[in-house]
Amino acid sequence: MNDLRESIIQILLSHQGRSKAIKGIELARLLNCDYRQVRQIIRDLIKEGYPIASAVQTPQGYFVIESQGEAWEYQHILRGRLIEDAKRLRDFKKGAGRKLDMVIQGKLI
Repeated sequence: MNDLRESIIQILLSHQGRSKAIKGIELARLLNCDYRQVRQIIRDLIKEGYPIASAVQTPQGYFVIESQGEAWEYQHILRGRLIEDAKRLRDFKKGAGRKLDMVIQGKLI
Protein backbone atom coordinates (compact mmCIF):
# COMPACT_ATOMS: atom_id res chain seq x y z
CA MET A 1 0.00 0.00 0.00
CA ASN A 2 2.91 2.37 0.71
CA ASP A 3 4.24 1.77 -2.81
CA LEU A 4 0.83 2.63 -4.23
CA ARG A 5 0.66 5.75 -2.06
CA GLU A 6 4.09 6.89 -3.20
CA SER A 7 3.18 6.23 -6.84
CA ILE A 8 0.03 8.33 -6.51
CA ILE A 9 2.03 11.16 -4.94
CA GLN A 10 4.58 11.09 -7.77
CA ILE A 11 1.90 11.06 -10.47
CA LEU A 12 -0.04 13.89 -8.84
CA LEU A 13 3.11 15.99 -8.51
CA SER A 14 3.29 15.91 -12.29
CA HIS A 15 -0.34 17.09 -12.45
CA GLN A 16 -0.04 20.50 -10.87
CA GLY A 17 -2.76 22.94 -11.81
CA ARG A 18 -6.32 22.27 -12.85
CA SER A 19 -5.41 22.23 -16.53
CA LYS A 20 -3.38 19.06 -15.86
CA ALA A 21 -6.04 17.18 -13.87
CA ILE A 22 -6.00 13.40 -14.13
CA LYS A 23 -9.07 11.24 -13.66
CA GLY A 24 -9.07 8.83 -10.75
CA ILE A 25 -10.00 5.97 -13.04
CA GLU A 26 -6.93 6.79 -15.14
CA LEU A 27 -4.74 6.72 -12.02
CA ALA A 28 -6.19 3.32 -11.14
CA ARG A 29 -5.53 2.04 -14.66
CA LEU A 30 -1.95 3.34 -14.66
CA LEU A 31 -1.27 1.75 -11.27
CA ASN A 32 -3.25 -1.43 -11.94
CA CYS A 33 -5.36 -1.02 -8.81
CA ASP A 34 -8.93 -0.43 -7.76
CA TYR A 35 -10.38 3.06 -8.18
CA ARG A 36 -11.66 2.93 -4.58
CA GLN A 37 -8.09 2.48 -3.37
CA VAL A 38 -7.04 5.57 -5.32
CA ARG A 39 -9.86 7.63 -3.81
CA GLN A 40 -9.06 6.46 -0.29
CA ILE A 41 -5.35 7.17 -0.64
CA ILE A 42 -6.05 10.62 -2.06
CA ARG A 43 -8.43 11.29 0.83
CA ASP A 44 -5.68 10.25 3.28
CA LEU A 45 -3.16 12.48 1.51
CA ILE A 46 -5.53 15.44 1.80
CA LYS A 47 -5.89 14.72 5.53
CA GLU A 48 -2.09 14.79 5.77
CA GLY A 49 -2.04 18.24 4.21
CA TYR A 50 -1.37 17.61 0.53
CA PRO A 51 -3.14 20.34 -1.47
CA ILE A 52 -5.01 17.98 -3.79
CA ALA A 53 -8.21 19.19 -5.38
CA SER A 54 -10.59 17.66 -7.87
CA ALA A 55 -12.75 18.90 -10.68
CA VAL A 56 -15.93 17.40 -12.09
CA GLN A 57 -16.04 19.69 -15.10
CA THR A 58 -13.57 19.54 -17.97
CA PRO A 59 -10.73 19.06 -17.40
CA GLN A 60 -11.91 16.48 -14.90
CA GLY A 61 -9.87 14.74 -12.26
CA TYR A 62 -7.42 15.24 -9.43
CA PHE A 63 -4.66 17.81 -9.39
CA VAL A 64 -2.30 19.57 -7.02
CA ILE A 65 -3.30 23.20 -6.67
CA GLU A 66 -0.73 25.65 -7.94
CA SER A 67 -2.30 28.98 -7.01
CA GLN A 68 -4.39 30.67 -4.35
CA GLY A 69 -7.10 31.12 -6.97
CA GLU A 70 -7.36 27.36 -7.51
CA ALA A 71 -7.51 26.84 -3.75
CA TRP A 72 -10.32 29.39 -3.37
CA GLU A 73 -12.21 27.95 -6.33
CA TYR A 74 -12.05 24.44 -4.89
CA GLN A 75 -13.11 25.67 -1.44
CA HIS A 76 -16.08 27.41 -3.07
CA ILE A 77 -17.05 24.17 -4.85
CA LEU A 78 -16.79 22.18 -1.61
CA ARG A 79 -18.89 24.76 0.22
CA GLY A 80 -21.56 24.49 -2.47
CA ARG A 81 -21.58 20.71 -2.12
CA LEU A 82 -22.00 21.05 1.65
CA ILE A 83 -24.97 23.35 1.18
CA GLU A 84 -26.59 21.00 -1.33
CA ASP A 85 -25.99 18.02 0.97
CA ALA A 86 -27.52 19.93 3.90
CA LYS A 87 -30.62 20.66 1.79
CA ARG A 88 -30.82 17.01 0.73
CA LEU A 89 -30.55 15.92 4.37
CA ARG A 90 -33.29 18.36 5.38
CA ASP A 91 -35.60 17.11 2.62
CA PHE A 92 -34.85 13.47 3.38
CA LYS A 93 -35.56 13.93 7.07
CA LYS A 94 -38.85 15.62 6.22
CA GLY A 95 -39.87 12.79 3.89
CA ALA A 96 -38.63 10.07 6.22
CA GLY A 97 -40.46 11.69 9.12
CA ARG A 98 -43.74 11.56 7.21
CA LYS A 99 -43.10 7.94 6.29
CA LEU A 100 -42.29 7.02 9.90
CA ASP A 101 -45.38 8.85 11.14
CA MET A 102 -47.52 6.76 8.78
CA VAL A 103 -45.97 3.54 10.02
CA ILE A 104 -46.37 4.54 13.65
CA GLN A 105 -50.03 5.40 13.08
CA GLY A 106 -50.56 2.01 11.42
CA LYS A 107 -51.51 3.41 8.03
CA LEU A 108 -50.69 1.69 4.79
CA ILE A 109 -48.29 3.52 2.54
